[in-house]
Amino acid sequence: MHAALAALARYGPPAPEPDDALLRRHAPLLDRCARRLAARTGHAVEPGDLWSAGAMGLLEAARRYDPAHDVRFETFAEHRVRGAMLDELRRMDHLPRRLRADADRVLAARARLEQSLGREPDPVEVAEAAELPAEQVGELLLLASPPVPVEDDLAPTPALPADEALGAAERRRALARMVAALPERLQVLLALYYDEALTYREIAKVLGVSEPRVCQLHAEAVKRLRALMSDT
Repeated sequence: MHAALAALARYGPPAPEPDDALLRRHAPLLDRCARRLAARTGHAVEPGDLWSAGAMGLLEAARRYDPAHDVRFETFAEHRVRGAMLDELRRMDHLPRRLRADADRVLAARARLEQSLGREPDPVEVAEAAELPAEQVGELLLLASPPVPVEDDLAPTPALPADEALGAAERRRALARMVAALPERLQVLLALYYDEALTYREIAKVLGVSEPRVCQLHAEAVKRLRALMSDT
């Protein structure tokens, strides 16, 4: 109760507003995300092509946001907006040759590291192996993997035997379920660290906490995930 009251005092009540007012108020966020992702494609798509998808992500963020989780709405919303725009890029499949080549390098580097390390590498390790900036790795991995229809979710890829493809798909779904079971703030932290490849210092600025606190929260998230894994 005290945490919820503190969050409300800090961020203000989650007063509902009409969709058009919400979109107008956060139009700069939509424009910024759309321009950045369009530039990543070599402008193979226009920012306006991504705006509608981002708007849907923003509206979904407004419906799901809970200030009691102690995460700023702007932080929560940006994660949802970028995810919706990335999904749209994957659906459109308008990636230029250079970006596809970078994505292939990232996928190949990740596969090599998984084999040599015996575990899934983090974005920084993949970036070093692929000789690409760490901040691009998460987006390249998402862009390289087109959405899979529900009915085809278990279909093996040509590169993997059927049993390996099924096992990998199940592990990804299991991990996604475990992450979804974490508090929203820890979910955001993990996304910023592993998907966006942000440093602890950068995450501290986003979340409005100290760098040591980010370290503590990351350790807490990992501890909770390990506990969930041990229960399965």
